[in-house]
Amino acid sequence: MRQCPVLLYHWFQAPGSSSLDRSHHLEISPGMFARQMRLLKRLGYQTVPLRAILSTECRYQLPTKPVVITVDDGMLDFWEFGKPILEKYGFTATLFIVTGYVGKDSGWDRNLGIRPRPLMGWEQIIKLHEAGFEIGSHTHTHRPFTTIGEGDVRMELTKSRKALADKTGTTPEFVAYPRGFYHARHKQMVREAGYQGACSVVLGVRDLLRSDHFELMRVMVKKKTSIAQFCTRLWLSGLIPFHNFDSAGKP
Repeated sequence: MRQCPVLLYHWFQAPGSSSLDRSHHLEISPGMFARQMRLLKRLGYQTVPLRAILSTECRYQLPTKPVVITVDDGMLDFWEFGKPILEKYGFTATLFIVTGYVGKDSGWDRNLGIRPRPLMGWEQIIKLHEAGFEIGSHTHTHRPFTTIGEGDVRMELTKSRKALADKTGTTPEFVAYPRGFYHARHKQMVREAGYQGACSVVLGVRDLLRSDHFELMRVMVKKKTSIAQFCTRLWLSGLIPFHNFDSAGKP
């Protein structure tokens, strides 16, 4: 079984601005994003939420050409630039929110020399939820699981899940691992916290070899991703073998 194509975006760069970030490759211009969404529309793709492909309940019938668009962090620039483009083409996305920083800035990246960016507030997140955008957890403080103890991992998972449920009225079903870092035991911890699945990131060739409910491989779209490269990444994402979990949470 092959997985549905799942794309990952991070930040949107304001037109005419220059970036000072060390991780500027994670940005994308609204113009390039619009070209990519226009291409998806022309090719007949329809966006679906993660719950349509990962939920343990068979509640959805997938379209002929499904694609999942995910956006990490919950930056204000998504509201300003990404949301209008998606709505123009009749698309939605799955947004992963860092609940402990909502309405503030992305201060978790200061130690990496990355300029903090303003984040969306709860009012905007709620409006996105009401407009059909799927809201997931990016944990409470964005600490990579590989750098903290199991107690802190459980806190990150449960506190963010409760915050999102309290604010939106819907309990999030999915979480994205901060920076894509995790160990095998964390997959089971995510499941025990009540999530239906977790998202990872394709960081190397070996990540194209398998995907499952608690290690869903997403292909990142970067600042310098050309249209030809975008098509290749879209194609590769849809070729990744997907493995179901049994009732014990094991592949």
